[in-house]
Amino acid sequence: MLLRNFLFHRVSEETDSMWPPMKPELFSRIIQHLTKNYTVVSLEEYLADPPAFSSAKKIATVMFDDGYKDNIEYAAPILRQFKCPASFYVVTDCIDRNVPTWTYIVDNVFQQTKKASIELPFDYVPGPLKSVDLKGAGKQQQVRQVKPWMKYLTNMQRKQIMHEIITQCNDVLLPSGKMMSWSDIGQLSTQNFIIGSHSHTHPMLASLADEKEISDELRVSYQRIKEKTGKSPATISYPIGSFDERVMKIAQQEGYLYGLAVEQKFFQFDRDNLFVIPRVELYQEAWWKTVLRMKRIYSSIKQLWG
Repeated sequence: MLLRNFLFHRVSEETDSMWPPMKPELFSRIIQHLTKNYTVVSLEEYLADPPAFSSAKKIATVMFDDGYKDNIEYAAPILRQFKCPASFYVVTDCIDRNVPTWTYIVDNVFQQTKKASIELPFDYVPGPLKSVDLKGAGKQQQVRQVKPWMKYLTNMQRKQIMHEIITQCNDVLLPSGKMMSWSDIGQLSTQNFIIGSHSHTHPMLASLADEKEISDELRVSYQRIKEKTGKSPATISYPIGSFDERVMKIAQQEGYLYGLAVEQKFFQFDRDNLFVIPRVELYQEAWWKTVLRMKRIYSSIKQLWG
């Protein structure tokens, strides 16, 4: 059976030049399309009993990463309207502290600060990023290089860079109210939505040299979700799609049953690959592009034409 796993993050009317949320109108259109043309189930429900869905011709799943507040404000009502199941994978430290993921914070700081530049005078910082211009004509291009580079740092290095960015751009307050609360997550859970893990602090798990750090990220998140919802999370959604053999092995040791990647392709069900389940991410873009992406055509066209 081919599983079409579709990944979302934010659904909101907000504008964001660095990472635009999906508009509710587009999300509603997508969910209406999926429920009309596919049997939509939660991934966890399908994997628990595949034979129960043997009569379904086409299966799709709906998933959210991170745990943003707009998931319950905008997305959940639309899902309920179309009786569409979904799974929500949350970053537990972000829920605990009501602070967005570090990736969101970097974007927000760079968009909001009035500072002229920031200095990152560390040995591991490449030359072009040691001084980041926040005022010049090339600001957007340089700023857009910082976050992708940070994704591949060690956890300690990433925290050090985050500290410098937040400290030097002290004219920007950390955004609050952007994440769901545990009460919100409990509400989703009681409405039969699935709650899973997206780690504790959202690091690139494969970049962590210390396996204890990987274990801590997965174990603490697992325990917090179980403590707050009364249900053990079956699934770990790897932050930023980062995983390796160590991560998969530790995830199983910590009690997870499934692991989710982001590979822009569909999942041909295979019991031997339940910790490398791919998903297709959908974005705020034209409807025709979204339709092609849901059919996995758009990525092929982009690769063909460059």
